[in-house]
Amino acid sequence: MPITTGRTEKAHGFVNKQFLSVQKVFEKNFFDGFERDGANFAVFHKNKAVVNLWGGNADTKAGKAWTKQTRSILFSVTKPLSGLCIAILADRGYLNYEDPVSKYWPEFGQNGKENTTIKQILDHEAGLPYIEEEISLEDAQGNSSNVLRKLEKSKPLWVPGTATGYHPVTYGWLIDGIIRNADPKSRTLKQFFKEEIAQPYGLDIDIGSDPAESYRNTYFTLPSIKEYIRDIIIDPRIIPMLFLIKLQHPEAIINKVGKNPKFLDIDLDDFPFNDPAIQELSIGSATGVSNAYNLARLFSFVTEGKILSPKMLSKVSRPSLETWHIEKTVIYPVMKGHGFFYEYHPTHSGHYTFGHPGFGCQGLYIDKENELVITYLSNSIKTATSYLCLPYQRLIEETYRSIRQ
Repeated sequence: MPITTGRTEKAHGFVNKQFLSVQKVFEKNFFDGFERDGANFAVFHKNKAVVNLWGGNADTKAGKAWTKQTRSILFSVTKPLSGLCIAILADRGYLNYEDPVSKYWPEFGQNGKENTTIKQILDHEAGLPYIEEEISLEDAQGNSSNVLRKLEKSKPLWVPGTATGYHPVTYGWLIDGIIRNADPKSRTLKQFFKEEIAQPYGLDIDIGSDPAESYRNTYFTLPSIKEYIRDIIIDPRIIPMLFLIKLQHPEAIINKVGKNPKFLDIDLDDFPFNDPAIQELSIGSATGVSNAYNLARLFSFVTEGKILSPKMLSKVSRPSLETWHIEKTVIYPVMKGHGFFYEYHPTHSGHYTFGHPGFGCQGLYIDKENELVITYLSNSIKTATSYLCLPYQRLIEETYRSIRQ
């Protein structure tokens, strides 16, 4: 039972009558104290929108309610957007996953990166979860060309392809560099996504917030000690998760990635992702911005076969890295590939669910076999994410109960 104060909050939006119980769970998350600010939840089933709910505050400090127009930073749920851009280029024959990055981006092929493949970047096997040379805010602003120059000169922490370690931030810039050099029009990742995906399909999604649109973005708040205690009591599995993340040696990779770039350090007194200057950066691993409905709609288009060919859709629906391993960044082994994380499908042997978690419990969940896409966004940063995030898991479980009716 929660030990933090909840409140009664009415859900806004729409819900198909088959999914009315999902709305009750969404509202219960507020009543039980799991949503201190606001949240947005959407479901597409059989390529139709069946749930789009929002409630609470987009900015509690300013007294601004979450509305249909509210957008929120996606954090690592941005990575599937970047992976989708690579899949489109591969589908059109402009690149192959097994090709060395240097075939398209020659300057990258130095200091031990000569044979690094595109697949290894997408599988987080490139050995570049961080680089030694400092990446400044000025480097990342504009078209980020200074960041790409530093990545070109960098030396991997391990021989690419021999290990995997999650690349929380550098992943986005690495994909950007590949896109710019493989795309026949030499577009940036942001431009490519906008022109090939967002605009043609009428999607309110960007990689990096447009300055004129920043007023629509949510304001994030961080969990209190009381919330950590509550969540550990509810799910003791959070303890080893915190141990793996918080109690590693100061020189451990997971601590290093948080210090470069320093301007994205989530342990700063002022949470960086509330700063419009950060939200406007084009980082294909961290600064996607959208709402739950548009994000779910995008991946419903993907699973419907509107964006990728059947062969490519089949390829991205399965991990390219699924062998058991010790992950060098987060320790826990994660099945990866094509910009997604994967889990074994709970009922269909030989198949997978896929998507990606984002910091603070943002979530994208895709079940192709059940024609289901689920997205969850919240500006109430949670103590855990993915399977350890109770309000998100409650909603997924209730969605499955609804489709089984």
